[in-house]
Amino acid sequence: MSYYEYSLIFLALIFCGYACYTDLKIQKIRNICSFGLLYAGVLSQLMAWYLGTTTPLYILGLFFGSGIAAFAFYWFGIFSPGDSKLFWGLCLIFPPPLFRLMSGTLSFPPLILALNIVIPYTIGVLGYLLFKFFLRPNKLEILRNSLMASFQKEILLSKTFNLLLLIGMGSAITYISKLFAWEISRFLQVSLILIAFILVQKSLSRFLNKPIYYTIIGFVCIWISLKVSTSISGFIYGFAFFFGLYFVTFVVAKQLVLGLAMTLDRNIDIVNLKIGMIPAEQIVQKTHQNDVVYYEKQQAAFSSRITGNIIISPSATGLSKKEIEELKNLSDQGSFAKFGNKIKVQPDICFAPVISIGALLTILCQGPFYLKLIQIF
Repeated sequence: MSYYEYSLIFLALIFCGYACYTDLKIQKIRNICSFGLLYAGVLSQLMAWYLGTTTPLYILGLFFGSGIAAFAFYWFGIFSPGDSKLFWGLCLIFPPPLFRLMSGTLSFPPLILALNIVIPYTIGVLGYLLFKFFLRPNKLEILRNSLMASFQKEILLSKTFNLLLLIGMGSAITYISKLFAWEISRFLQVSLILIAFILVQKSLSRFLNKPIYYTIIGFVCIWISLKVSTSISGFIYGFAFFFGLYFVTFVVAKQLVLGLAMTLDRNIDIVNLKIGMIPAEQIVQKTHQNDVVYYEKQQAAFSSRITGNIIISPSATGLSKKEIEELKNLSDQGSFAKFGNKIKVQPDICFAPVISIGALLTILCQGPFYLKLIQIF
């Protein structure tokens, strides 16, 4: 790489350092940092086009692809708006020669940066949760409660539909990869399937309150999987694979993590809520048959099919002033008396350092960090 491209990497690290400083100090990434990085990233891509190291089509794909990835992180409540813009800007400012050793899908900066952020963060969080878990009493009770919540009748029906949807998404991606002759690793294929499944599930959540939608979408998913399978044995093998993937990822792992994460949440009086605090649960307004309004707490999920009005729910932006005022008014009216006028809030997590570590791994490994680990070991 040239001195100019090394200067871009150095500039990206400066922006990361400033974002970490402001995020740790005031729990916010200033717009001058996030928008400044975006501006520098766009200019760097235009300069790369001028130097002949990229093409306009690649620039458009990178701009919109990284923007969609950043929005997805925000949509699922992982990143705040400032974190998403930081991620977007980093994807744009990395010079193309940085990933010259990669090929195919693995050379796409948003995917590389996302893998280098999500995998280390997940390993770190799980390690910390397990450490906290082993220090708590009643370990078996926590595990039993978190796993048994998945085996209620309505939840089992919902999970059966989600399994069919996962099989349909997996079959569709397999068909598309064969159609365009894409050679992708099993790890990347599984990652794409899970991402597509979560996006489609989130998009369809508002329509899945009627049995007709379950029937139609379930039938389409089965039809796609039968169409892709070359034989009955292949269909059975694929079904067994996706069943195991779904059960491990969205039943055992999800419920276990949710149960462990409860060790970090803390109850706080509604009168003591502050702007920006992130709830760890949903409060839903429901109505009895006699039109009496009442409120329930629900466990938050990626796509909720809860009937009723959601008063609050986990969000990357946290509670607003209007939401806190509404909660306080309802609390004064005695609506939350059975909750002790308390709600669970998540611990404050600053994601700028996490994103910066992912950016550093991307620069040092010039691709997904786990590939370097495989080479070493």
